Amino acid sequence: MQALLKNKQFTLILLSELFSVLSFSMYMITVSWYVVDVLHHPQYLGLVMAAASIPRMVTMIIGGVLADRIQKSKILFSTQLLQGVLMGVLLWGLAHDSLSIALLLIVSFFIGCLDGFFFPALSSLVPTIVSQKELQPANTLIHSSQELVFLVGPIAAGAILHYYNFSATFTVSIAATVVGACFVLPAFIKDAKPDKQKEKASFVTEFKEGYRYLRSSSIYTSAISIIIIVNFFVFGPMFLSLPILAEELGGSALDLSFLEAGFSVGSLAATIFLLAFTFKRNRGRLILMFLVASVLSLGVFSQVPNLYWLIPVATVIGFFGFITYIPTDVIIQEKTDPAMMGRVMSIVFLASTAFDPISQTLFSSLMSAGFSARVLLAAFAGTGLVMAVLVFAKAKKWRNMQ
Repeated sequence: MQALLKNKQFTLILLSELFSVLSFSMYMITVSWYVVDVLHHPQYLGLVMAAASIPRMVTMIIGGVLADRIQKSKILFSTQLLQGVLMGVLLWGLAHDSLSIALLLIVSFFIGCLDGFFFPALSSLVPTIVSQKELQPANTLIHSSQELVFLVGPIAAGAILHYYNFSATFTVSIAATVVGACFVLPAFIKDAKPDKQKEKASFVTEFKEGYRYLRSSSIYTSAISIIIIVNFFVFGPMFLSLPILAEELGGSALDLSFLEAGFSVGSLAATIFLLAFTFKRNRGRLILMFLVASVLSLGVFSQVPNLYWLIPVATVIGFFGFITYIPTDVIIQEKTDPAMMGRVMSIVFLASTAFDPISQTLFSSLMSAGFSARVLLAAFAGTGLVMAVLVFAKAKKWRNMQ
């Protein structure tokens, strides 16, 4: 831990992540509450979130190749700065009484495009600046810091919305994004620049090369299946349902922030646990057991009738979800050739985010058809449980991995 914090490159990336996550957490609760409470269109909330996921799928293919081609810190700096500009567009729209669903969809679309470049660069940069034995502590420290901010960010946004207005939360989000971008200036990070003398193949060819690399091992197939289940069947429907359940039970923006903070407490607890303990025996089997526990927890969440009892259940979901996700991500990084890291991580992120628009659009569409959020949560949990059991039964090599 001390060695990681003495690593200047890693510390700057960590600080950048803190401000970036603060901005994003405040931005998401602000947009969610605006759609539900001001525009009174909860059925469109999934479409707004999906608008960011669909372009992310396309740009992530390019982003993974770019992360192997150009200096990664340049990608991180540029994408964060541009996200600040896009949030500024929403602030402008709010000031001119023109912040509509259409504008939210357009801005979400371009933020999703930038995410497709950002995430492969970030996840492939970390293994280049820390040793392999520091990968789990490094990833866990990043995630624990993120979850700490995800705990503070929604509460801060809820309080600002309660006592001030939407303009104030957008302004703070923009400022945090710009500060985060400054920490990853290429002049500060000084990460290695890929060799420009090497002849480059086309983007499609290099992406296919990364895909074939992943298909070469059942470990990668199992890991991607686990990530898909966590994101599609657990995280996606739960986050989409939070503002809907908060309003259904008579809550306010502050109550919504407490719900999101509950999830963050659980995920933070998972990351603290992983900082203290490293799975050395039966690692694959334990991850699969936590996967099953996460979908079961969502099933319980769907049946809780009280707003304040939802908070501890959200905490449990956060714990099991992240104690499944982080070690899976670390295993992928451990087993990947550094020269393939950008493309591999872009495909991993693509595998998780490709199902987000389907999940969110399906959830919203079924709500529009008359199904309640609670019924849909139970259905997603039940289906996710079946998928998790199938992975447990078939992934023999993963199950036996130490």
